[in-house]
Amino acid sequence: MDGLTRTYSANPVPTGMVQVVSTAAELKRALANARPGEIIELREGRYIGSFTASVSGTTAAPITLRGARAVVLSSGSISSGYGLHITGSNWRINGISVASSSKGIVLDGSRNTIIEGVDVGTIGAEAVHFRSGSSDGAIINSLIHDTGLRQPEFGEGIYLGTAHSNWTGGVPDLSDRITVRGNRITNTPAEGVDVKEGTTGGIIIDNVFTNSGFSGANYSDSWVDVKGNNYRIEGNSGLGTKRDAFQVHSVLAGWGTGNVFVGNSVQGGVPGHEVWVQSESLNTTIICKASGAALGLSNVSCR
Repeated sequence: MDGLTRTYSANPVPTGMVQVVSTAAELKRALANARPGEIIELREGRYIGSFTASVSGTTAAPITLRGARAVVLSSGSISSGYGLHITGSNWRINGISVASSSKGIVLDGSRNTIIEGVDVGTIGAEAVHFRSGSSDGAIINSLIHDTGLRQPEFGEGIYLGTAHSNWTGGVPDLSDRITVRGNRITNTPAEGVDVKEGTTGGIIIDNVFTNSGFSGANYSDSWVDVKGNNYRIEGNSGLGTKRDAFQVHSVLAGWGTGNVFVGNSVQGGVPGHEVWVQSESLNTTIICKASGAALGLSNVSCR
């Protein structure tokens, strides 16, 4: 174990120490008292409650919340609450599980937060949501599954940004430059990854989708729906969806442009195109190749 180790007490500890937590009450206090560079280590077990990471670390000294997959955070119901709410910046969330909550992990205004190796599933709506200007973060090497159990139309695996109808004062949600890499995303009735207008410059790479976007509810019929700008979608694979593997839409003028698709593959169960694009004018780059989608690589020109 890194650094010094101690069980949790109500008093703040010096920066760099490891706090070992074993109850929901201890976890709440640890989150409230966290300091840059600290590590919160969760012992195996189920933690039921409302957990918010509101303190910020620094770029040089992020705050870490970590544990084994047998550590399960839960609001206690798929009808209400978040498994984990992150409003501070510079967090590292490693290894834990989040389950039996309305939403899994929600980030609001959290910058430079990296979620790695987690399991988020058995969720009422979406599993992981970067929103309210949560920029320069990542979700990597994680298992995302069984979402939308109460609201299939909102059962996205990973959700980036906010629909323009919900922008505050008409200002875009600049949840920019998010990396979605190496995840297994399965059984999501809405999109495996939903990229909203107002977001820019993310990377969706080396993910595996199984049965994502299968419900058709609220237009959920693809693994990935890109409505943001200048995303790179590369090296993803999978099988099973209602229509297309990837879709590009422009739901607001100036958005849905400049996206690049390269080296993705369909293993089966895609009755539409691999990459469906609303219009040639969106300047979508699709690198030509063979495709396992029923209708072929795309409805627009590849290059």
